[in-house]
Amino acid sequence: MSGQQRLPLEIDPFLMAEMGRRFIGDVELSVFKRVLPLLESTSGNVDIELVFGIDEGGISYLNGKLKTMLVLSCQRCLTAMDFPVQNEFRLAIVRNNCEAEQLPEHYEPVIVETTPMHMMDMIEDEILLSIPHIPMHDEALCLIKPFSDKDNLAEQQKEVRPNPFAVLEKLKKDH
Repeated sequence: MSGQQRLPLEIDPFLMAEMGRRFIGDVELSVFKRVLPLLESTSGNVDIELVFGIDEGGISYLNGKLKTMLVLSCQRCLTAMDFPVQNEFRLAIVRNNCEAEQLPEHYEPVIVETTPMHMMDMIEDEILLSIPHIPMHDEALCLIKPFSDKDNLAEQQKEVRPNPFAVLEKLKKDH
């Protein structure tokens, strides 16, 4: 690898792969406009490391690492919760869907139709992929405890509701 640099906003990923570039830096969470509506707090940074290269098969790649602490809203108790993100990804840089379909399984494609490529958009995509669809505290930390004894609930419901066929059963026994 020829060198390490601070994170650029726009790059030519094919050129970066040829040059074997490595970028390390941090970016404020407030930069990621699509992530902001999902957060309870927009303070903090995302630590980023990006390594470009070309593998033995001639595939241009991007290996990346993201690390941050997001503050999300627990969907069970609706209070703020810390959600650590430590994401590693390996992307193949391709020009179209045809190239993407021919990639080995260990690569995820990133299709670059025009250059320069906006780095923050790609990083934001990786952050979004790491956020759960329904964020929730661990049960021990959540203010609302989920009802885990379903059998007990079914028994309680049976006791509350009389069986509508109980009258027919009684008539059957009487005859």
